Amino acid sequence: MSTSIPLVLITGATGFIGSRLCEVMSFLGGFQPRAFIHSTASAARIARLPLEFVTGDLCDRASVEKAIQGCSAVVHLARGDKQVMRNGLENVLRAAAKHHVSRFVHVSSVAVYGNSPPPGSVSESAPAKRTDNAYGNEKLEQELLVLRYSRTCSLPTVILRPPNVYGPYSPFTLGLVGKLRSGKLALVDGGQNPCNLVYVDNLVQALLLSIWKKDAVSEIFFVTDAETITWERSLQDMAHALGLSLPRVERQELAQEPKKHVLRESLRVLPRVLLSGELRSVVRQVPLIHSMENSLYRAFQALSPETQEGIRLRINGPPRLHQKGETPSRFDAADNVIAAQNRRVAHSSAKARRLLGYTAPISYQQGMCLTEAWMRSARIL
Repeated sequence: MSTSIPLVLITGATGFIGSRLCEVMSFLGGFQPRAFIHSTASAARIARLPLEFVTGDLCDRASVEKAIQGCSAVVHLARGDKQVMRNGLENVLRAAAKHHVSRFVHVSSVAVYGNSPPPGSVSESAPAKRTDNAYGNEKLEQELLVLRYSRTCSLPTVILRPPNVYGPYSPFTLGLVGKLRSGKLALVDGGQNPCNLVYVDNLVQALLLSIWKKDAVSEIFFVTDAETITWERSLQDMAHALGLSLPRVERQELAQEPKKHVLRESLRVLPRVLLSGELRSVVRQVPLIHSMENSLYRAFQALSPETQEGIRLRINGPPRLHQKGETPSRFDAADNVIAAQNRRVAHSSAKARRLLGYTAPISYQQGMCLTEAWMRSARIL
C-alpha cells in the first residue's frame, strides 16, 4: 500500500460502527484503516477486508503504543466496562498526544443530556451535566477527558454526538426487533416526540469528514439524519416490517419501579436471605448452628397460626393484589426505549452541515429500506 495514504487507527473496529467504518474506508481507498481488536474471534465481519490488524488491550499501554505508531489519525469507538471507557480512553489519548497525531475523533452520544434533555440542547452549545442516565454520565466523563487532552496537550480533537444509530447489524435496530416480538415495547402517549436517528452510513460520512476537515478541530457535533422522525413513525415502520401490531399506552399506565431506600430495603430483605433454604443448607453443616436452628424451629412451631402468619408477612411482605378489572402493565417505564420516548428535543446537525459539509446522504426512507433488506437477507424477517 502507498505510504501517502493516511493511516487511521480505529479502536472498537469489530463493533457495529467500527466494522462499517472499516468497510467504507477499504472500499473508498482514501484512508488506510488499522483495526485495533481485542481478539480475532470477534473480527469475522471485517476479516475479509485487506486491513492491517493489531491485537491488544486498550487498558495495556504497551498494546496501545504499538498500535498507534505510524498513524496520522485515531477514531475512538471502543466501548466496554468503566476500565475500558476511562483508562482505555486515556491510554489512547496519551499515546495520540505523544505521537502527535493530526486528528483524534471521539464518538460520544446525545445521551450526555440524559433522559430529559434541556430545550437548549437542540444545538451543541447547551452545557451537558450529570443526570440520571448512567451511560450518558460515562460518555460525559469521556468527553471531559478528551477536552482536557485537547487543552493541555494541544491534541487536535473532534467529538461527535450521534443519537440512535440504525441500519444493518445495529444493536438499536435488533433491540427494537426483540422487544417488539416479545411484546415488551409500546408506543407511549402517541409517540409524537422526536426519535433522533442517524443511519450508520450517514455517521460514517461525518467520521470521514472529521478526520480531515480543518474546521472540525476542537469542535463538538451532533450527527443526525436530515429528517426529524417521530417515535410513532419509527416504531410503526419497524412493527409493519415484522408483521406485528404496535401496542399503545399512556405514560401513567406504565409499570413503575418503586423507589428503593437502601437501608430499609436491606433490613427488609436480610431476614429472607438468612432464612432461605440455600443459605441454611450451607450453615447448618456447623453443629452449633444446626442445633440453634432446630431450637428456633421448635419455638416457631409452638406459636399460634396467626402469629406464624404475621412473622411470615413481615419477612416476605404482603402479596401484591390488583383491583378488580385491573391488569398489571407489561410495559416497564424504566426500559431504555420507553424512557427515550419522553425526550422532547430534536438535536440538530446544522453545525455539522456548516463546518464539516455533512449532508446525511441516506434518507430515512432509504435507510429503512436498506435495513429491511438486510434483515431479510439475514433471515431476521
